[in-house]
Amino acid sequence: MNWYGGVVEKNLLTRPDFVHSWLMLGFQAMRAKVHLAPYSDLLPSGNHGYQLFMDSVVGALADFGNAVVTSIFTPNEIFHALGVRPVTAEAVASFASGAQAEGGFISAAEGRGIPETYCSYHRILMGMATSGVLGRPRMLASCSVACDANNLTFKTLGRFWGIPHVYLDVPYDVSRDSALYVADELREMAKVAEEASSCKLDESRLREICACSERTMHALAASLPTRRGRYLANTMTIDMMEMLDLHLSLGLPKCEELAHEMQQDFLAAPPYEGVNLVWAHVSPYFLESLGRLVNTSKTAQIAASDMMFEYLPEGDAWFDATNPYEFMAERLVRNCFNGPATRRADCIERLARETDADAVVLFCHWGCKQTAGAAQLIRRQLEGAGWPVLVLDGDACDRANCMEGQMTTRFSAFLEMVDKRGRKAGHE
Repeated sequence: MNWYGGVVEKNLLTRPDFVHSWLMLGFQAMRAKVHLAPYSDLLPSGNHGYQLFMDSVVGALADFGNAVVTSIFTPNEIFHALGVRPVTAEAVASFASGAQAEGGFISAAEGRGIPETYCSYHRILMGMATSGVLGRPRMLASCSVACDANNLTFKTLGRFWGIPHVYLDVPYDVSRDSALYVADELREMAKVAEEASSCKLDESRLREICACSERTMHALAASLPTRRGRYLANTMTIDMMEMLDLHLSLGLPKCEELAHEMQQDFLAAPPYEGVNLVWAHVSPYFLESLGRLVNTSKTAQIAASDMMFEYLPEGDAWFDATNPYEFMAERLVRNCFNGPATRRADCIERLARETDADAVVLFCHWGCKQTAGAAQLIRRQLEGAGWPVLVLDGDACDRANCMEGQMTTRFSAFLEMVDKRGRKAGHE
């Protein structure tokens, strides 16, 4: 695939339209492949998660003039109700990285003054936009959960494209009043989205979509105990795609079906004797030597990630889907990435307990100050509760920014240490 990305880099400055067509040709071919020839080593839910992700993102890129670029935790139910396609910076950048074309876009962004210390997902998105490879979407929508780049990138792109940008400022305080405040912000976002899409929002349709979201989140939470000691036949790539599915497509029937199918697949899966991991943050899915240790592997597997389970519905919820704006707002306020780092540590610890995980990997993605700054605090809390923790520094979408050999050596040694210590002995 090096040659494929090389074509992008060679033509990026002079032929952005060609680069867009070249990338779409590959993306469409990959989309067709996962439908026509599903992977035999994945569970049905894994293949369906892959297909849903490809349909969602390729569909948005192919019809970018009818898309809205959102940050990963921004609720998308409003856009689904308006028939607008949401797509995130992480999804767009992952596609570019999958084509091994990230280097050219990162260089293009840095050539326009974006610092190399900035999040690589956002550098790729900025490079794709400012080079002209991405056209103009309908609008941008972002929130303060979970990083500063959400505001900076989207504000800059709003000016560059000359389109509306809505920013949801989520209070740290986890309270009903905070949810009501964010609900009002979401109502304002809906008004902007109506104008940008030239379509009137059907409130009854929005309630239906939020009801589907509510059912999906409960089904996803119910899948946690079914992951205990079962062979999940997943990969870093599939785990990332399913995580993005459950944000981009939340509220759609296909997403609800995926959550239920996960539960059914895991209940029927054979026992697993390898190391079960909770993975915190994103993963460098393209590192082959690292992937060999966890991708449909007997050595180790990812049982859950905090990016997929950043919000778990509770019995003490303030609102349900009959109040759609408050319902979406509560999900943002209660997000484990909102507020102090101890909330995220508590979430990771809960995931480890519910999946009976053996250890935790905390991946510090390049440019993510939120994760890097919280890493040692989270590690101390989890180790104090009995879970071994590996803090792994790297980049989830820029190959040139990863020391693959060193990362693999550390990861392999960590898995061996966890296995030798009898794994769950520290927290039974």
